[in-house]
Amino acid sequence: LALASLSVSLFFVFVCRFSSAPLTRRSSYVERDHMLFLLSSVLASLGWSLTATTYARRSGTLSVLSEAAMVEAQKFPLSSEALVAKVENFIEAEYGKADASLLAADFQFVAPFVGPLSRAEYLDAMSSSLNPVDGFPDVVGRQFGFTVDPVEPGRVWWITRPTGTFTGAFFGVDGTGDVIETPPQCFGAVLNDQGLVTKFNMGSVIDRTSGNTGGLGGLFAFLWFVGKPLPIPECKPYTKSLQFRLLSFIGNLATKLSKQRKNTQESKPPAAGSS
Repeated sequence: LALASLSVSLFFVFVCRFSSAPLTRRSSYVERDHMLFLLSSVLASLGWSLTATTYARRSGTLSVLSEAAMVEAQKFPLSSEALVAKVENFIEAEYGKADASLLAADFQFVAPFVGPLSRAEYLDAMSSSLNPVDGFPDVVGRQFGFTVDPVEPGRVWWITRPTGTFTGAFFGVDGTGDVIETPPQCFGAVLNDQGLVTKFNMGSVIDRTSGNTGGLGGLFAFLWFVGKPLPIPECKPYTKSLQFRLLSFIGNLATKLSKQRKNTQESKPPAAGSS
């Protein structure tokens, strides 16, 4: 109890010291980050959580996190290697479809346009939904860049760029032999202390100008590729809304008028008697 009280007291001292003092030198950032890292370690030993933000490098708008130090300070029961291995097992098991025991009871599926789905809803959808493998037997996910999140404990991120050859029947369309190239997509999973997946995120397109699926990811990409997109805006390539087009027009017009006004003022001859 005394140690806990001391830690709380130190916490307020650090907050007052480093939040109020102006950080005008890089050394100030380093000093603050070091002290916060030490504090988070003390609190973690007491069973409390404080993820201190520490930086490996800061310059201008560049703020590179000290990933290893921050992940270590989280004191998560599973190591980074174990977390990535668990996620790879999850992917290998068809994202839980082939082995539902990998999903926690409070599991949630969250995609850009679908979800959140509960564990039961997700498994039902996975068992009844279309499978791109039916039309693209050689489809591969091409996952890479597995990274443990230094900010959110138990979180793993990765990139995927699925590709495959359309040789089988899919959604009522016969194969054509064309190769699908989906844009790079960000996937993520959160695991609990037991290594079970509590949240799965997928299909977040990073570059919609890449690939040949109209910038779509996930199942929507395959449906659009074979010419059978669902009759909803989310299953079609992105187009600006009327409101966005109007706002862009007004913004461009205001910028143009501002430049014209500035050029006019600069082109005026100086007033008589001015130096």
